[in-house]
Amino acid sequence: MKSVDKLEVARRSYLKQFKNEEQLSDFVSQDDLKISKKLIELMKKEDLTHNEAYASLQYAHNLLEYESNFLQL
Repeated sequence: MKSVDKLEVARRSYLKQFKNEEQLSDFVSQDDLKISKKLIELMKKEDLTHNEAYASLQYAHNLLEYESNFLQL
């Protein structure tokens, strides 16, 4: 298995489980983590409930998946 494939499998596994933050550092930079924290702060500022925030993140994920078919992200 190519290392890129292994990385993708690890990423998908992490995203499904959200358990081990140490795994995250294998494929996400500190700058990426800062963006994630900014997103959380924005959702708090907008006073979203947990369900609303999760739905917003799921929508953003779906939109990224869709746009990745057309754009180099």
